[in-house]
Amino acid sequence: MQIDLTQKSRELKEFVSQYETTMFLGDISSLMQEIRFNPPSQTLKGLSSPQRQLMYLAGLNVSSAIPDSSNTKSQFSDEEFEHMKNLLNQIEEGYEQFFYPKPEDEIDEEWKMRRMISMPTFLSYFNQGLLNYEEQIIERVSEYFTPLNAEIKNHFGLEVTDFIDIYNLIDKVPNNFLMDKINKKEGSKSWDQICNEMKEKNLLPWEWQDHLPQPETDLFNWMHDNGMMLRFSKEYLNESFGNSKPDLFLEIFTSNRAKTNFLYYTEKNVLHYKPIFKIDSDTFQAIEMNQIIQAVYNTLFEFCTSDEKLREKFYAIRGKRLEEKIENTIQRFFKNKAHVHKGYFTQDGKEQDLLFLIDGLALIVEAKASKRDEPRREPEKAYPLIVSNFEEVIQKGYDQAYRVKSKFISRDVLQIFKDKEKRQHVIDIKTKNYQNAFSIVVTLERFGQIQTDLLWMLNIYENDEYPWSICIDDLEAFLLLMERLGKKKSDLTQFLLVREKLHGRLFTADELEVCGAFVTDKINIKHANVAKNVFALTPAFADIFDEIYQKKGLGFDNEKNMEIKTSGKYIPLGGF
Repeated sequence: MQIDLTQKSRELKEFVSQYETTMFLGDISSLMQEIRFNPPSQTLKGLSSPQRQLMYLAGLNVSSAIPDSSNTKSQFSDEEFEHMKNLLNQIEEGYEQFFYPKPEDEIDEEWKMRRMISMPTFLSYFNQGLLNYEEQIIERVSEYFTPLNAEIKNHFGLEVTDFIDIYNLIDKVPNNFLMDKINKKEGSKSWDQICNEMKEKNLLPWEWQDHLPQPETDLFNWMHDNGMMLRFSKEYLNESFGNSKPDLFLEIFTSNRAKTNFLYYTEKNVLHYKPIFKIDSDTFQAIEMNQIIQAVYNTLFEFCTSDEKLREKFYAIRGKRLEEKIENTIQRFFKNKAHVHKGYFTQDGKEQDLLFLIDGLALIVEAKASKRDEPRREPEKAYPLIVSNFEEVIQKGYDQAYRVKSKFISRDVLQIFKDKEKRQHVIDIKTKNYQNAFSIVVTLERFGQIQTDLLWMLNIYENDEYPWSICIDDLEAFLLLMERLGKKKSDLTQFLLVREKLHGRLFTADELEVCGAFVTDKINIKHANVAKNVFALTPAFADIFDEIYQKKGLGFDNEKNMEIKTSGKYIPLGGF
């Protein structure tokens, strides 16, 4: 049955418009916390991309007309949320139908290939929620935009550090609430003691609320109104920053409930750019904390790329910072024992990005900071754009890396120079001394299925194996996890040998699922060597990253909330 996307989207928007926004957003935020539960919350079962779909529901509510009080509901029932889920799934199916055959289509191998590439690329782009850890986003904001601080302050009235510091203060709101209102204090009565007191007073259960101690009263109020935990006042910000900076920050990142034309799942959601809801002139409610710092990045990125002169400067900074990040990330794993050549030239006169040499292992790394374009939903328009993006980033990165790797394959001497003219000779590398050499293409952004399984689009040389292509944030998280687990160079080598064998047999758009499967021994060299094995991964394979992050910390520089994570006194709450 053909699904009418417009009709289903309107039906969903009309349905969510009946709910009062602060309570609705609070319940949506609470469900977002449940995404990390293992096993997943029963309420969320059936959603393909809970984070993005929940944000879509929130965006529809915020962009709908305010109903009159007689028709307003405070909260949705389980049955009503099931209805929302059903509509969300129909909408997703409607988008999938863009890639189904039409009566006039001639279905040949070319037709199939275009759909098999464009459909998962489209769906992963719009369905994938935030996969970065907040420390990584904060670092990007600081590293990429601080060199443009003067221009940013002139435009926004805020410095880069102001954006970060105000976000960090807002980020403390949930834990402050739990500490002040919910967590048991020393000397507090136990629940058994409270129940016995109620019995002694001959109070029936529905009469208890008026006689409970304050912590229990707060707990019951919170269970009713989940948004309480994410609510803060302007005065809370003013106490640390004065009046003007919070006003400027809130003006940029707050939204109000107002009717707009926002309707489709693939449209720009106001809550991705303005993720703080304004309840009144002094009271505000966050929806998802990481979304705030992501909105800071998005806002500064749009500003810095809006002017041609500023754009060129920004892109140059971004490319340089990406290479520095790659070097620091890999060198940290190797305990700074690898010999690194960066921005070097070979005897062919070609410039290369990074080469790591350590104990018989060579990593040939090319950094690609180009932005991934939003895919089109019409397959015939989507496919050429996807190909263009892929060739500009991953194919080009592979071709550049192969120029060096070919020397290791043929056992030729690799000559390293500082300059293109080859006047400043650095060293001659005897490639025969390196038992393993791998090409790695590190991207700034994720490219989904076509990046995790390169068989679909990458053209490789006959004498070569597939490279490893990975987003920088995933590379950092993986190597930090490996370090946390006590893994060594030999383990990384083993992973890279496994990884190059998986192409053509891998179904996932998330590289951390592959990495998680490796470190938990769900995929190893024995599995990879069996040609008939196919690997269909799920988000559960990447759970180990969040488990370590929440209980021990992954090891990011300036990682937040380490006392909360490591003390054993607290229940993990989202990303803390």
